[in-house]
Amino acid sequence: MSNINNILAALSDEINGIAQRAAPDFKEIARQLPLRSLSGDHISGGKIQNFSSTGITDTAVKTQLTVNNDGVTVKNLFVENIDNLTVQGILKTKILEVDEIRADIKFEKDIPITFSGDTLDGKGLLWAGKGYTKQLVFNSNPDRFFVSENIDLASGKTITVNNIKLIDEKELGPTVVKSSLREVGHLKGLIVDGGLSVGQFMIFDANTSRLGLGTENPNAALSILDDGVEIIIGTKDAVRGYIGTHASNNFDIVTDGTARISVTSSGNILLGNPKLAPVQISVHGKLSVRVSTPDPEVDLHVNGAVKFNNRLQTVSGTYPTAGSFNSGDIVWNSDPRINHYVGWVCVQAGSPGIWEPFGKIGNS
Repeated sequence: MSNINNILAALSDEINGIAQRAAPDFKEIARQLPLRSLSGDHISGGKIQNFSSTGITDTAVKTQLTVNNDGVTVKNLFVENIDNLTVQGILKTKILEVDEIRADIKFEKDIPITFSGDTLDGKGLLWAGKGYTKQLVFNSNPDRFFVSENIDLASGKTITVNNIKLIDEKELGPTVVKSSLREVGHLKGLIVDGGLSVGQFMIFDANTSRLGLGTENPNAALSILDDGVEIIIGTKDAVRGYIGTHASNNFDIVTDGTARISVTSSGNILLGNPKLAPVQISVHGKLSVRVSTPDPEVDLHVNGAVKFNNRLQTVSGTYPTAGSFNSGDIVWNSDPRINHYVGWVCVQAGSPGIWEPFGKIGNS
């Protein structure tokens, strides 16, 4: 109560002096007022200039903060610390720098997320929760993205490089020309440019254009090495094809697991198998034996003796005087003339046996 009386007394003294001064000295009036002597109920309307308190300092020269029933409007707000902030509407900011964001985020603008700074290593997206942290981050040296999880494309989608398909759910792109495949499933088609090795067993030498099965050093266009025997198929001097063995090995042509034609390492040829019943051999054409130029007028041309039903047929100027012969062997006269014989026939086996002439030539 005493403070109020003092204030009123001071105001009375100042009012009395108004008539004697050109203008009231409000600073002097304020100086004479005791500190903390007015409550908020004694102030209504008007501006409080150079307002200051322990927690507030007002140095603004124009309105920066407006309070009304709709809320508080602030033109510029600089805040060092906010413990909790709830925004019901739109929050617009030029730069937002935080240590951690927890939010369900929806991006509606066509502005990409930018990661910047002195280093980009380790920057990206992290999914932390149960188990280990899932990552999609950038790593340098060399520049690349590290993805800790599988990538599952939707059906019909592709991975491309420079807008060229690299891979999809069914096939590799056309530019994929190199690979270090170790295992594949079913192959429908395969084109190989260069050498090829399959299980270290089938080896194709691109330098010689030769294929080896069981050998890496084929001696023909196709070489099969089995149990130390090399079977070769190829050409001879670019004018003749051949098939057989590379070394001195016998060679058989078989059917049903049985040799039908056998060629010994020395060159002897056996048609049929002596352990089985005789086979039928048909020659559709002319046949010659030991003849370089067969006679086109005959079907069988033999340069030498023959046996017919185990009977010798040979040609000579006289009957044999040495050697062993069987009854029925025939020697045809190589120089037939009038009053001579067509040949001689063995009538008794022996060495040389007994021979008689037959078929006298002429009527005399």
